[in-house]
Amino acid sequence: MKKLILTISFLLTTTFLFAQKNGSILGVLVDSANHKTTLNYSTVSVYKLGDSVLSTYKLSDDKGTFKINNLQTGIKYRLIITAWLYGTYRKEVELTAQNPIVNLGTLYLSTKANDLNEVSIVAERPPVIVRKDTIEFNAESFKTLPSAVVEDLLKKLPGVAIAGDGSIQVNGKTVSKILVDGKEFFGGDQQIATKNLPANIIDKIQVSDDKDAKRQDPDLLAVNTPQVINLKLKKAIKQGAFGKLYGGGGLPNGRYEAGGIMNFFRDTTQVSILGYGNNVNKSGFSVSEIMRIGGMQRTGVNSMMVNSDGGFALNGVSFGGAASGVQTSAGAGANFNTLTKKGAKLNLKYFFGLSNQENITLSDSRQSLGTGDLLSSTNQNQLNKLYSHNISGRGEFKIDSLHKFIITPSVTINNTRNAGLLLTQTRDINNIELNNGYNQSRTVGDNVEYQISSNLWKDLKKNKGSINTTLNLMKRNNYTDYFNNTISNFYNPNSTQILDQLRDNNIKNQGAYLSINFTRILNKKLNLTIAGNGNYLNNENALATFYKDPNNQAYDIAIPTLSQTVNQKGFKTNTRTSLRWKITKDFSIQPGIIFNTINLENSFTSYPSFNQSFKFIAASGTIRYKDFSIDYTPNFREPDVNYIQPVANNTNPLYIQNGNPNLVPTKTHQVNLNLYKYDVKNSLNYNVWGGGSIDNDAVIMARTISATGAQTSTPINVDGIIRLNAGLNFSKDIKKDKRQITLGTGFYTNFTRNLVQVNNIRSYAKILSITPRISGKLNLNDKVEISTSYNLGINNSRYDDSYFTNINYFTHMSDNELIVRLPKKLVWETTYRINYNTQTVAGFNNKIQIWNAGLTYLFLKNDRAQLKFSINDILNTNTRRYVSISENTIRDTRYNNLGRYGLLTFTYNIQNFGGKVGGKDTFFRF
Repeated sequence: MKKLILTISFLLTTTFLFAQKNGSILGVLVDSANHKTTLNYSTVSVYKLGDSVLSTYKLSDDKGTFKINNLQTGIKYRLIITAWLYGTYRKEVELTAQNPIVNLGTLYLSTKANDLNEVSIVAERPPVIVRKDTIEFNAESFKTLPSAVVEDLLKKLPGVAIAGDGSIQVNGKTVSKILVDGKEFFGGDQQIATKNLPANIIDKIQVSDDKDAKRQDPDLLAVNTPQVINLKLKKAIKQGAFGKLYGGGGLPNGRYEAGGIMNFFRDTTQVSILGYGNNVNKSGFSVSEIMRIGGMQRTGVNSMMVNSDGGFALNGVSFGGAASGVQTSAGAGANFNTLTKKGAKLNLKYFFGLSNQENITLSDSRQSLGTGDLLSSTNQNQLNKLYSHNISGRGEFKIDSLHKFIITPSVTINNTRNAGLLLTQTRDINNIELNNGYNQSRTVGDNVEYQISSNLWKDLKKNKGSINTTLNLMKRNNYTDYFNNTISNFYNPNSTQILDQLRDNNIKNQGAYLSINFTRILNKKLNLTIAGNGNYLNNENALATFYKDPNNQAYDIAIPTLSQTVNQKGFKTNTRTSLRWKITKDFSIQPGIIFNTINLENSFTSYPSFNQSFKFIAASGTIRYKDFSIDYTPNFREPDVNYIQPVANNTNPLYIQNGNPNLVPTKTHQVNLNLYKYDVKNSLNYNVWGGGSIDNDAVIMARTISATGAQTSTPINVDGIIRLNAGLNFSKDIKKDKRQITLGTGFYTNFTRNLVQVNNIRSYAKILSITPRISGKLNLNDKVEISTSYNLGINNSRYDDSYFTNINYFTHMSDNELIVRLPKKLVWETTYRINYNTQTVAGFNNKIQIWNAGLTYLFLKNDRAQLKFSINDILNTNTRRYVSISENTIRDTRYNNLGRYGLLTFTYNIQNFGGKVGGKDTFFRF
């Protein structure tokens, strides 16, 4: 907390010092021929007299007025005013202590004449020019470090915001494409250009509306229109290579990391290769780099998993990185991308990943019960090995000006080899032991998935609409052998149960999915949309359970009561029809109707077959007014096939889960609202959203708890499950001279009214969480960067029935980062995280502190080489902790971690594409 107060104090003091520049220049820009025509979004550049370096600038607003603040007094300035289609206006202004504010009044600019003798003064190029529907930035007006890449340059531009995942917004609008000299670079991948091209080769940055998006949706609101950035280079690039190599080692326990990534391009063909390995819980590459360079983004992502510390898996392939445990991971891959002479885009990629992770998990939970709280403790040691392969491709073919065809095949292979030991103990409120268990397990799993997706897009003539057709075919085989040996002791009355068994679970899924989306523009006011999809299912879940034969030590004693095969075949359809009525320019409504059907046949080995045949019809609707929208959407989904399988999962005799073939589909009615606004004039960005849903025939787990503490869960249908959520994000960017300040605040709240059923006693559980937050960032000419954030978590649960006890707790979390690039060639960086929790389920230390630090030395030409020494977890906390409320239970879970270690890493950047060094969100995490 002390560090947080000092950081905030520093931010406030720095902001106060900046405010001492109290000089201002203001005025109004008007057409000299027509005095009623104001010159909007014109550039007013300010230079110190006799100096060619830009001091600051401002764009005139939508009324032609401008005001430039934070200018020094006692200095003469030179103003250069430029407007599209108008001649340049120049004026000298002096600010004094007696007269710090100068009002220039109305300034008249004349239209530009085609003067062949006009002299262009390069030093006076305006930083920003607005040309009709294009904003053009002069790159030389925004200074960056010598090793900076395009992303660092974009961060300097007014109105440009770059998120942690690398996505870009300009004046609140999403950037859909980044072009290099008007052409796609590396298959049109945005971040290949922004994170790899050096900033010093850029001449201009041009921003304009995405014409393809407007063509596909002529009624697209201006606030929702995607943007295209075109990078104009000083000199065209036809071929080249860029990348980096790194390697390092440390103590204790032989810590290491190594990897490399290289990219080669020639005209319209690009090849990327990468590889990495480490035992320090790192992914080696970020999600965005795998998406971009790896080609996942170009071939499509069907599934994604990301943890809080940067580890992730895409399309079933693990790329390492663990928020807990101790992990060794490695991976390699290659990507080929080309654009043929006929305009076809072809892509092929392959990835391999492996991880070996040891997790030690300690968990304590408290269930509130009218007969006295039930206390449970577990100690689990798990060793998980995963081997993943993914090969996929993508072809995009533009048949003609109206037709485009895309096909994407892929194959994913996963092999898991896991082993674990679980110790469990259950006690009553008087700390009297009710049971304990020993569970040793081993898992052998092999999964293969084949998928091919195709899409045909057709634009109707005269921009009257479009037809979009998608066909997906999928086949998945998942074979799992789960061996477990358990010893369960019960003390009321005394008994012991020994179990040594094999659960052979073979799951086969096949399916075909077809969707057609038709949009027709009837007139300037009305749009008709008809969308339908059909899904064919053919799923088999074959479960066979065997006990070990003590004579031959083989698992060959079949247990019919714990074995069952479920076959599920049938069709599902979903048809949506809506009519959008554009009442005014800013206001539209879109009522619609949704019709769903489910027709499934479920057959079992030793249970009567039954059919599921359901129809669901409901209204839908969307209302939009300017930047505000609200929509209502119903949906209808059948229970998972695992829930309807009438066989108990007895792998842990202390926690048994039954199946229920009598489950029916869940009906959900959902409402969402959203307000997004970016104030260009004041660089304010705010977003307000909210939503709510109600589920009928929702699936919950009904539990029974015996006198011995053993628990049995059975899925059942219930009505009236309510979920509400709301949030607010607010941020302001202040970009002045060589400093940038970003201030942010907001909150997130979630309310759930769920049903809890324990020992046939049913009660509503009303769980509320509120998380307000505040954050700030300060950048002083890239020499000093400070960021801090604080989150308060308020969590409580209330129950209608006195059988259950109310629960509440608070969490406090703060993240802080400091980067200092002084003296030259040295980068100092440190991060500090503190997590404090008021809940004491097991009397555990509630204050978790994680402190990391590093020092990087830059050398060789353009800082191509870097030597970094970093220390992880200086305080040797060596754990992660999470507290959560679910139903009538509060659970406190702790995970082991790497603990303190030091690492010395050498990095070599090829062709100076290294980017700005320092920061937890850059290439290297520590």
